[in-house]
Amino acid sequence: MAIGTGAYGAGAPSAASGAKYFGGADYGAAISSGHTNIQIFDWLNANLSKLSPGKANQPGGGGLYDQIQARAQTERDVAAQNRQRQGEIARQEEMQRQREAAQAERLRQMEISSRTQAANLSRSGLQSALEIKSSSKSSRTAGTQGFRRRKLQVNPTAYSAVSSGADTNKSKNKNTSKVLNV
Repeated sequence: MAIGTGAYGAGAPSAASGAKYFGGADYGAAISSGHTNIQIFDWLNANLSKLSPGKANQPGGGGLYDQIQARAQTERDVAAQNRQRQGEIARQEEMQRQREAAQAERLRQMEISSRTQAANLSRSGLQSALEIKSSSKSSRTAGTQGFRRRKLQVNPTAYSAVSSGADTNKSKNKNTSKVLNV
């Protein structure tokens, strides 16, 4: 049912002016149909001509309008408190989720650390068996077989030519010591 004036009005149901003005019976009918005081107050503010012209029922007169206004303000305050509580609850739930996520991350890091420590401990007694070798099926000295000791291949005449003072000192005294001056 919509908010409005009906057969209830300010006077008796048989009064002609009862259908024209909003009264206590109309207010009761609006409340019983599920409307809130805020909705009724907003409707009254949009339809001030529906209030009886007497001074008591006008805004500030202490009548029905002022009673509905006080009840609507109370509903607004309660709704604001509920919103504030809901916001605080949501904030606390978010903080709890963050704490749980941080705890789960700490547990995950501890698990990783524990696994790493266990793996290191299990490998601690092992020794490396590192060998560098060719992939062919040759012997272990296969890589060095191409390097053989050869006899010294030095031309003795070259040594005598390089020896100290051999070519440069053409004195009568041939002192060739066959020593390489380097």
